[in-house]
Amino acid sequence: MYEFHCGSCDARFELLTDVGTESASCPECNATGAERVLSAPGAPFKLTKTGADRRKQERRNDALRKRTKADFKAKRKRAHEARRTPGGDG
Repeated sequence: MYEFHCGSCDARFELLTDVGTESASCPECNATGAERVLSAPGAPFKLTKTGADRRKQERRNDALRKRTKADFKAKRKRAHEARRTPGGDG
């Protein structure tokens, strides 16, 4: 992905092209010879979390585990009670 500048119509555009391409046709005015320009690099990817972010995620995970466990126990209890109820005095 390269960024180009057209000298004819002053348009800037990006184009997915072969490595090392120095000029391209402008999609705005169809002029040939738009020159490749240097564009600002994108922000680097954050692959690791800070200590505070990790602790925050661990708290969310812990709360989710507790909620899931409580839901499971409640459903199990309801299922157990449902098995006892149809017979009357079980």
